[in-house]
Amino acid sequence: PLSQHVRDANRTLLATFPTLPPATLDPDPPRPDRCEPTPAPGFDPAAIIDALDPALFTATDDPEPAPAPAPAPTVPAALRDVPDEILQALATAHQFKGGPYEPHNRLGSVDETTIGPPFPDQRPQQSDAIIVGCMKNEAPYIVEWVAYHRQIGFDGFLIYTNDCSDGTDAILNRLQELGYVQHRNNDEWQCQSPQQHALNQSLKEPIFEGATWVAHIDVDEFVNIRVGNGTVAELLAHVPDATNIAMTWRLFGHNGVERFEDRLVIEQFDRAAPRYCPKPHTNWGFKTMTRNAGAYEKLSCHRPTKPVSARMDDIRWYNGSGKVMSAQYHDKGWRSDRANIGYDLVQLNHYALRSAEAFLVKRQRGRALHVDRSIGLSYWMRMDWNSHPDLTIKRNIPRVQAEMARMFQDAELRRLHDEALAWHRAKIAELRALPEFDELYRQVMEIRLSEGERGAVALALEK
Repeated sequence: PLSQHVRDANRTLLATFPTLPPATLDPDPPRPDRCEPTPAPGFDPAAIIDALDPALFTATDDPEPAPAPAPAPTVPAALRDVPDEILQALATAHQFKGGPYEPHNRLGSVDETTIGPPFPDQRPQQSDAIIVGCMKNEAPYIVEWVAYHRQIGFDGFLIYTNDCSDGTDAILNRLQELGYVQHRNNDEWQCQSPQQHALNQSLKEPIFEGATWVAHIDVDEFVNIRVGNGTVAELLAHVPDATNIAMTWRLFGHNGVERFEDRLVIEQFDRAAPRYCPKPHTNWGFKTMTRNAGAYEKLSCHRPTKPVSARMDDIRWYNGSGKVMSAQYHDKGWRSDRANIGYDLVQLNHYALRSAEAFLVKRQRGRALHVDRSIGLSYWMRMDWNSHPDLTIKRNIPRVQAEMARMFQDAELRRLHDEALAWHRAKIAELRALPEFDELYRQVMEIRLSEGERGAVALALEK
């Protein structure tokens, strides 16, 4: 049909330029009529038609004008000097709409908009579960984190620290004297990171060898069990044959909190990424609760590794909704995918930023695992998700406050905590006086991104 449409014009052209061989404009042989393919996941015919409209109007005699081009996105002043790939991502963020990367909250069944009745203040039954953790300059947050996880049923803590200057090691030493944790100095770390060195050492510890369940999490991560009484025992009762439970991250943003305050993290920050949010790739990263039964030889940041071949048939991996995960995860993989994502039983609340001022200290401190990677504006843009309220963890606030009150009856622990607060306030003032950090603070306060824009930027930064 297109050849027929231009046939008369081609004849005129050949008559005007007689040196052109007549075969120059012969049409190609006709092809079979096109058959529309069966729509597949991610197929969006409306978007395709919208994209083709201007070309269709140009190629036909239709008098209807082509639609006006979409206005250029408004780029916040804070982003005008960022790399071109970020600006390009912002310009194309509308393409996320209706596609496989579009963030949304239509996943799972938990009502996250209400808090529900508070959990009672009582130590849960023993679960023989421990946490292995690594810390550096996290002193203001330690007591809340330990109190919270004690109240949901973790029985022991093995904490490694390195290069601390804010009193983290002193607080942990006091908590060890009081019988709450076991603290190990990790200043002489070797291999690729202080974190991996600590995990390697933890395998030799009696507290590790005697535990039934082991989880490696950081002090900015809270195990949010969303069934029953919110305890480890309740979670395990829902997956009684599990050997591994993937606790997928849920990224919590700064929630508009600018200043560093001595308030509960789980109280201040209650807005997060939507449950379906495959980009950035870290959003679906998980940490693993592992049954300590000898099926793996090594522990890494996210999961046990080096599976024992003779024990592979015994492995049962479950996701956060209590569904069996693909067998591919038995020996590798550290992030959920569309087929294995789930949050209904448990998720790992990840408060990677906390307040804007606290983020400056994190920026200056660096990273525990990737010591060669910096934290800056792009990290904030990927991690600062505030689009959906998730209040489910707040049912724990009364029992956490009660546990902290008991812990702070020790005057020395209270003194060390107050000194840590003073250190962080002084550090924030010091950093705000530096042009680089003050500019970063100004930038993060100015940025306002939609879900699509944040996802597009995250995707661009991962390429």
